[in-house]
Amino acid sequence: MSNSKKILIILFILLFIAIGVLLVYNFLLKKTPSEKTPNKKNSYHYEEDVPPTEKRIKTISKEPVVSPIVEKDNKVRYYSAINGRLWECDINGNNFKLISSKNREGLIKVLWSPNKTESILIFSVNDKIKKYFYDYATDRLKELSSNIKWIAFSPSGNKIAYQYIDEKSNNISIADPDGSNWQNILPTRIKDLIVEWPSSDKISIRTKPSGLAQSVLYAISVTDSSITKILTDIYGLSILWSPTGDKFIYSSTNNSGKNLTLKLRDKNGNISDLNIVTLPEKCVWSVDNKTLYCAVPKILPNKAILPDDYYKGLVLTSDEIWKINTQTKEKSLITDTDYDASSLLLSPYEKYLFFINKKNGYLYRLTL
Repeated sequence: MSNSKKILIILFILLFIAIGVLLVYNFLLKKTPSEKTPNKKNSYHYEEDVPPTEKRIKTISKEPVVSPIVEKDNKVRYYSAINGRLWECDINGNNFKLISSKNREGLIKVLWSPNKTESILIFSVNDKIKKYFYDYATDRLKELSSNIKWIAFSPSGNKIAYQYIDEKSNNISIADPDGSNWQNILPTRIKDLIVEWPSSDKISIRTKPSGLAQSVLYAISVTDSSITKILTDIYGLSILWSPTGDKFIYSSTNNSGKNLTLKLRDKNGNISDLNIVTLPEKCVWSVDNKTLYCAVPKILPNKAILPDDYYKGLVLTSDEIWKINTQTKEKSLITDTDYDASSLLLSPYEKYLFFINKKNGYLYRLTL
C-alpha cells in the first residue's frame, strides 16, 4: 500500500471518530432546556438574588441612633443621634411612631431602667457632661448633681448606684433614681470608677479599662458595705456581667495593649479562656445565663492599643457573629458581616439580635 493511501485511510478514521464524539455529546451528555441547572434565585429560598447570610440582616432605623431597647411587645425604641428625638417602630423596622418630638441636642447615652419606664439621659454640652433623670409616665425631667459620676440602675430599677465626688468627699452611694433619699455606702480615694449593679445584693466597681494600665474589680455588699477584691492587675480590663450577676466575661491584654483575649469567670471563681478575640462591649448574654452572642472582629490592626483605640473610634472592624456556650465552650458561627457591631440586644424570645453599626450609627437586626 502506498503512503498516500495510508494517509487517506488515517484521515477517514479521524473524521469518523470526530463525528462519533459529536453525536455522543449532542444526544447523551448535553442537557435539554428543561434540565437546566437552577439559577441562584431558585437555589436560595429567597425572592432576591442575594446570599442567605445577607438576607438575614435588615436595617431597622432611618438614622443614626442612641441607646436602643427592645420591649416585651416587640417594639423597638431609640433616640435619634441627630436631634435626640425618641422614636418607636415594630421589630421589622416598620410603623414608625414619634414618641417625643423634643429636640435633645448633645444626647450621647441613655441608661434605661430594667422596666424601661425611667431612664438617665446623659448629654455632652460644651464639653461638659450633664445628667438628667427622666420619668416617661409623667414626662418629668430632673437634672442630677454634676458631682454624680458613673451611674447604674439596680436590678429592680428602684434605686441607682453612683460615685459622688466633690471637694470634700469621694463616695460610692445609692439613691432613688431621681437622686433623692441618698446614702453613702463606701468611701474611696479612687477617681473615675465604673459602677455596676449586677445583682440585688452586690454592687461592683472597677477602674476604667486601658491596655496601658492595670485595672481592678471589687464587689461591694449592699447590706453591710463590705468590699471584696475579685480581679486585680489586669491590663485592658472590661467586664460584662451575666443576667443573674453570678458570673462575667472580661477582656485582658498585655502591658502594651496587645494580645487581646476574652475570658470567663464563673460563679465558683474559676477562670477560663473563651478562645475568641473580642471585647465584652461587643457581646450580649442570653437570658439562660450561659449563652453568649459576640461580634468578633475578623482583623485587628497590629498597631492598635486595645481597648483604648477602639473606644476612641480609631479602630473600626468587620465582624463575624458567634454563639458561645460558656458551659461547654462550644462555639458556632452565625454569620459573616462587614459591620462593626456594638450595643448588642436580643429580642424577648431571642429570635433576633439587634446591634448598632459603628461605621454609620444605624440600628440593624439579625435573624438568628
